[in-house]
Parts: sequence; structure tokens; C-alpha cells
Amino acid sequence: MAMQTKRRPVWVVFVVIVLMGGMAPTFAVEDAPGGPFDLISQESLFAFLEDLTAIEPYSGWRNSATVGEAAGLDYVAGTLGGYGYLQELGLALERQTFNVFLATELWETRLDLTLDGASVEVPADGLRGPRDEIGQALRFDSDGALNDSDSDPAVVEGPVVVVRSVGEIDALRPADVQGKVVFLDYATIDRVLFGMDTAVRNAWRLIDNGPAGLVVVTQFSNAPGESHGAFIGDVSALNHVESANTPPTLYVRLEDLAPFGVAGWDDLAKIESARLTWDADVFSPGESGNLVARIPGVDSARAVILGAHIDSPNAPGAMDDASGSAVLLEVARVLDEAQVQPPVDLYLAWFGSEELGLYGSAHFAATHQDLLDRALAMLEIDCLTYPLDGLDAEITLVTWSYGRLGNNDTRWTSYLSTSAGALGIAVAPRDVFYIYSDNSVLNGFDVPNANLIYEDEPAMDAVGGFHYAAQVHAPYDTVELARGVGDVFEQMAHVALAAALQTGQDAPALRVAPQPDRRALFVAGHTESIHMMPAAFIDFAMALAWEGFDVDLIPYGQPVTAADLEDADLVVALPVVDYPGAEAGNLDQYDEAWRADEIAALEAYVDAGGVLALTNSANRLKFGNRMLDPNEDWEDANALAEVFGVSYYGGPVSAGQAAARGDHPLVEGVRAVELVGGNAIPFTLEDGWVLAEFNGALLAGVVDYGQGHVVALGDVGMLGAAWEPQNLRLWQNLARFAR
Repeated sequence: MAMQTKRRPVWVVFVVIVLMGGMAPTFAVEDAPGGPFDLISQESLFAFLEDLTAIEPYSGWRNSATVGEAAGLDYVAGTLGGYGYLQELGLALERQTFNVFLATELWETRLDLTLDGASVEVPADGLRGPRDEIGQALRFDSDGALNDSDSDPAVVEGPVVVVRSVGEIDALRPADVQGKVVFLDYATIDRVLFGMDTAVRNAWRLIDNGPAGLVVVTQFSNAPGESHGAFIGDVSALNHVESANTPPTLYVRLEDLAPFGVAGWDDLAKIESARLTWDADVFSPGESGNLVARIPGVDSARAVILGAHIDSPNAPGAMDDASGSAVLLEVARVLDEAQVQPPVDLYLAWFGSEELGLYGSAHFAATHQDLLDRALAMLEIDCLTYPLDGLDAEITLVTWSYGRLGNNDTRWTSYLSTSAGALGIAVAPRDVFYIYSDNSVLNGFDVPNANLIYEDEPAMDAVGGFHYAAQVHAPYDTVELARGVGDVFEQMAHVALAAALQTGQDAPALRVAPQPDRRALFVAGHTESIHMMPAAFIDFAMALAWEGFDVDLIPYGQPVTAADLEDADLVVALPVVDYPGAEAGNLDQYDEAWRADEIAALEAYVDAGGVLALTNSANRLKFGNRMLDPNEDWEDANALAEVFGVSYYGGPVSAGQAAARGDHPLVEGVRAVELVGGNAIPFTLEDGWVLAEFNGALLAGVVDYGQGHVVALGDVGMLGAAWEPQNLRLWQNLARFAR
């Protein structure tokens, strides 16, 4: 076998030959005691889970971009540091930090109740608030001041009013609740049961009455159609209430009140008064992080990547995704105990801020371009679940094939399915054309990837959606619930270990796109938003790969140089955009702009025959071309554009589509170019061809410059998609034009 060992246990090896797209991989399965697969242990997996869910309990847990998330990464690093054999192999840890647009830190969330004349403290948590709207998020900041981390708790106290139905909400009057603390059944504002609009309406009517404080109460249920607190901590209906009367708000599990004599809803009437202490701060930008462990393999020219996200959605997060984080730790522990060196470099990546929008994995991809080029494949483990009663889930491998480009070959999931089958584990491959988890961002760089998850998405969608039907994003995503699916947990660890060892041993040809013979370079050195680059413009990046391009990226914060441009056939200059914005009043934090040496390098590149695509954006965009806060930096694009006779002005243009013009090869077969309505910045050309316009506003054009060409686009959203590749023909034309 290709795996190197210090001790040499006798392993019984079974070889299974499977014909798959021209491949004949072999899978080695160890039977004898001491083999790595035999060392996987539920006891160990649940020990990791217990430790991870004990971090910052009832104070945000491992909430994205918080001290809890950082403590989770510290725990992983400390655990890995105790593995002596891996240390001898040269285990290397890389701790990354990066900004996210918005983060909420819950410093103190305390609830004291008076029962029978005595005061008791009960476990309570706060709400994270919106992920991308600063104004709304500040409603969940105890002093309403952005980027202020001083201790400034809000404290309210008063008699208790219990509200358990929508009818009771509608009957309330201000006099009923003012100066009082409302204990509200979460079922009355559950977005899953009512839909978001009605749930917001119910919450808004309650809050408009002006209670002094609000305690939202959840109760466990595993029955479809009943509330169990899904989304309470991070994206509940309360996020969308804009009432001026917003009170300090905490949430509690009814079960956590039982030790204090409140065993059911009727017992809430025993509470004489309640005192809420709430200290929370909102930051823009916030700081998050990744931890990347490299275990050197026998062959370091190739690599396998396993990933999981360390953060939770302001909940215990035992299954989502402490389970995946624990599986990665279990793989490391097993390799250490078995004293096995992987056949190729093994990278274990714990990503931060997945719940905010795949920030950690996108940052990892942007900063590990060489690794992605030599990676055989990547497997994300996100996540174990506990399905509602009556739902049958299965271990699933979810990927995104090139089916939209005519080839739905799913070699990686097929390979893993057969490998898992040799271990006696049934898995179900699925091919979807949308973002699923951290693995999806690697589609933008042609890395075979899949997400390992326990689910039945169609059945779960039918009863309220995956998160509700799987008991994740809820206060009951606990170790206790996870123990009920312990056998599945263990099987998922076996699949992950097979991905690490068998894939590297067999080194199958898993990439489906043609072998690249040209290079596309995205320049994101001044583009702080990870959602405005290949990690989010997946269909565009896949179209480039299908046309024979190796897709590379200059990450945020790294200047582009002449050396970076030497072998690039296409360069895409992404918009200048940073997180500090005018809406938040924090423009003086820092500001992005093109540097003179970068402009000179790009000008020389075009003059020598290169193809440069200029882009701009009136707003920050997120997945699916979702338009968010205004981009005050859009005019900074002119520092580069005006060198080539392109000048962006005014705008933005409200149109969602621009009509194609002329017969240039770039618009061959294109009748219209899809835009993000309200995001396109028009421009003028000193000379060149008009490619697309709306009501006389030029939104796409091309300029000859020296021996090269500059393609100007008024909306970077032309390179994205609202979950559909509307501009596929334009992308293909651009790829062929850059040959």
C-alpha cells in the first residue's frame, strides 16, 4: 500500500474494481485490529462534540465571527497539538483571519426570575440579528453604537405577562405590557409555521405595544408542523421588525426552566417578576478566522482537502456543524493513533463564518490557489442531522456538476459512493445547481467537491425546509439529540477517512473540465467582498474552465504585479469595494483604491496583447446577485479605467437588462445582457465598440489598446447569476475572445 506506517499491522486488503468514466480505482479496506478504520470511535466523536458545544454556552455559543468561534478554533489547534505522531510527520497549522461584513457579539445574556419570593438565574441567550443590514442589526446592540465594545448592558425588570397565541397578541393594548416583561411562545412568530410576512406581522404588533422586555420561549418537538425554535437565534422574524419600541430580547428553552419549578407552559404564571441583563455589540466589519492543518503525505505533489465549519448559528450547533468539525478531528486522531502517513498531502480545514455566507471557505480558496491546482478533490462534512418523526434521511453526497454545460459526470461522488460501499456504508449522490455549503465555492476553481450530509432534502422541504425538518439552526441542536443518530455519525467519519486515504492512494482522475491550456486571472486585491469573485460567480467560472481556462485569483489585500500577469490570457479586474460604508458612518476606518504600480502593470499587460475585463458595481452583492448596501467606492474604478479611455459616471441604471448592439464577436448570439437592477454604472468610451446599452446608457463595450483589448462592463453582476446562467453565451464569447 502507498500509505507509510511506523508500525506495520497486518491488514487484510480487499480490492474492488469499479469502471467509472474510464477509471479503475482500487479501494483498500482494513479488517484486522489496529487498522485505521477500526479505530474510529463514537465515544471519541461525542467527546469532541461535548467539548465544542461547551464553548460560550448561552452567550452566542460558537456564533460566527465571535470569541466563541475563535475559542472553537483554539480548541481544535490545542487538540491537534497533542498528536505526537502527526507532529513528527510535520503537521503544520495555519491560522487565518479575515473580515466579515457584520458580526454580533453577545457578551452577557442573563435572565433572573423571582419565584416564591426567591431570585434564580436561568439559562438564556440573545439574538444575533441580521447578517447584512447594519441599521437593523443595531437594534440587537445593547447601546445602539456600531463598533463599540465597551461594557454597556441594558437592564430591564418588571412583572411578567405570558402570551401564547396570535389571538392574544392581537388583543394586547399598550397598557397591558408597558413596564412588563412578555414571555412569548415562539410558535406565535415562527417563520416556518406562518411564513415570514405573517410571522413578522405578529412580532411587530406585539413589540409596537412597548413591553419593557421580551423573553421568547421555545419548546422541543419532533413532530412536523409544530414549533421547536428553528431560526430563533439568527434569522427569526424579529430581525425584520422595525418598531421604535424594540425592547431587550432574550430567548429560553422551556426545558431549561424545569429545574426551577417551571415544568410547563402553565407554570410560567408562577413567575412573579423577571430581570433581563443584555450586553451585545455589533461590528462592521467583524473579524472571523479559519484553521488549516496540513498533514504531509508521501506524495506532496497532490492533495486531498477535508473541510467543516466551526461556527454555529447562535445555537449549540452540535450537528451543524460541530459534527463535521469533530469528524475532522477524528480523522486526525485516527491517523495519529494508527501512525499512518497519508498517501498525499491531507489538508483539514475548519472554516469560520459559514453561517454568514461561506466567508471562511471563500477566503481559504482565495488564499490557497496553488493548493487548489494540485488538489485531487475536496469533501465538506456539513452535517449530521436529526430528522423529524416520519422522515427517513440518508447519508448524501451533494455536488454541482458541469451539467449546465452539457456534462453531468459526477466522478467524485461516484468514487466516494463506491469507496463507502466497500466499507458497508450506503450513500446517495446528488447533483444540484446551487450553493450548498463550503464545498460549493471550490466549483469556482474547478476542484472536484462534495458535501457529506445526512438528509432527504425533497422530503424535508415538503414539511418546512431542511433546517426545520433536520433540527438544526435551533436551540435543540444538542449532543443529546445527536446521540440518537450516533451510528450515522460514525459512518460519516468512515466516509471522510476513506476520502482522505483511499483517494490519495488511488489518485483517480476526478476533474471533468478539459485540461487547461490558458489562464484567467481575477484581480480582487481591492475587492473585500468574497461574494463578488469566483467563489460566488460560480457559473461564470465553470464556463471559463469548460473553455480550457485555469481560474486563478489575486486575493483581497494583495497587489497585482507584472509577474502575476505574465501568462494570463484573460484578466478580470473586480470592483473596488470595502466593508466600511457611508450608511454606517465608518468610512474613516480604511479605504480601498488602485495603486499606481498596479495600474502600470495592467496597462503594460494590455499593451502587450492581453485581454482585460473592467467591472464596476454600485452596490455590494451577495450570492445570487442579491444587492445590498451602496458601494461608495465605485468611482475609484476610474483610476484604472480612464487609462484606456473608459470613464464611469453617475448612475446607477435601474434596468435589469441591456440590449446587445453591433456585430462584435463578444455579442455574437447575444440579444440582451442580464443585469442586477439598480446596480449598473454607465460609462463613456473615447473610442471603441458599443456592446450593450439601456436607453442610451452604455453598459458594455470594448476598446482596442496597443496589441490588446479592454472589455468594459458597467455591472459586475453580469458575471454572476440569480441562480441561473443567464449570460452564458456572453461568458463563452469572452472566453473565446481571450484565446
